[in-house]
Amino acid sequence: MIPNYILSNLNEARINLFRNKTRTLLTSLGIIIGITSVIILIAITNGAKSVIETQLTSLGAKTIMLKPFVRTASGQTTGRGQNFTEEELELIKSLDSVDYLAPIVKASQEVNYRSISNIIALVGSNADFAAINDWNNKSGSFITQNDVNDGTKVCVLGLTNSRRFFGAENPIGKKLRINGVPHLVIGVLEPKGLTPGGRDQDDFILLPYTSLNRLNFRPDLSNVVSVLMSARSSDELEYAKFSIKKILRETRSLKPGEDNFDISSYEGVTKRILNTTKILRILLTSIASISLIVGGIGIMNIMLVSVTERTKEIGIRITIGAKSKDIVFQFLCESALLSLIGGIVGVMLGFIISKIASTIIGWPAIVSLSSIMISFFFSGGIGVFFGIYPAFKASKLDPILAIRNE
Repeated sequence: MIPNYILSNLNEARINLFRNKTRTLLTSLGIIIGITSVIILIAITNGAKSVIETQLTSLGAKTIMLKPFVRTASGQTTGRGQNFTEEELELIKSLDSVDYLAPIVKASQEVNYRSISNIIALVGSNADFAAINDWNNKSGSFITQNDVNDGTKVCVLGLTNSRRFFGAENPIGKKLRINGVPHLVIGVLEPKGLTPGGRDQDDFILLPYTSLNRLNFRPDLSNVVSVLMSARSSDELEYAKFSIKKILRETRSLKPGEDNFDISSYEGVTKRILNTTKILRILLTSIASISLIVGGIGIMNIMLVSVTERTKEIGIRITIGAKSKDIVFQFLCESALLSLIGGIVGVMLGFIISKIASTIIGWPAIVSLSSIMISFFFSGGIGVFFGIYPAFKASKLDPILAIRNE
């Protein structure tokens, strides 16, 4: 329950403020603009962060890359090391922290269709390749585990090679000759476009890795040269990497520092990008908060004017027994209430405008409860802070002089 003393002061503050509605509105305008700006900027940056996190996930924020290497006497590492066996991959895939696992084999072979012939980059993998890279089919289907198990002569085309060999013709069901061996086209991947470095991500052909090993005349179809994996979540990424290292060290009887494999992820890049968005949000919120300071100065100004206008009232109250703390509390209630009114209006406007902005800019505007609560209490704090000086000035008035001056 709120004490009657506080309720009576709040009610008196409301009456005093609403005596001059225009002045109250104009005084609150700085707080309204500041809170509205803060809510909008936090909502938009939260939405941008959500979009960036989703895009980073699709680009491999949870992806782990495993490669073999040999450490030379000079300390240099090379990619020529012990390949990963099917047994090792099965153990890694059984980890709870690992969601998808895709062996990767790469080669370049001559590919023919009718009179068209080109040396094309080939990638051998399995059905998990699409999930790890967030790469869906534009048409047709994707390779399956049965295709991998059987070494089926099928392939999925990147969009560049679909257009290179077939133009506007539908490639599904047609056959390409890869290194002289016919392979059935079962699907075309959605376009990814160019990398920042200008490499065409769609200029390749995907096969079951067992089929590509046969084209490469690999004697052991279970061996692969690199592996892509996806952790179940970004929180489990480090644990997944630790577990993978432990399995490979145990199966290969290795000690720490003797690893003949390399394990890496994009976690560092992801953290740097997300930290950049966090810094940007803090910067934008700080800029928007300047208007709150301006609004607070406006409240201080109007409260000083109010003290000047109400000197007789203050003098009479002190004369009939009001203490200094009563006068201070009265004026603090008025400044806090003035600021809170602006805060409430600002929160409502911020919520509405952020939703409108969301539809315009094309990404979600996430208005969190924490941002509303922080803005609401911050606006009240601004009112109290900038109302302290006028309140104390009012409490220090000499009642005799106050009544005489009036």
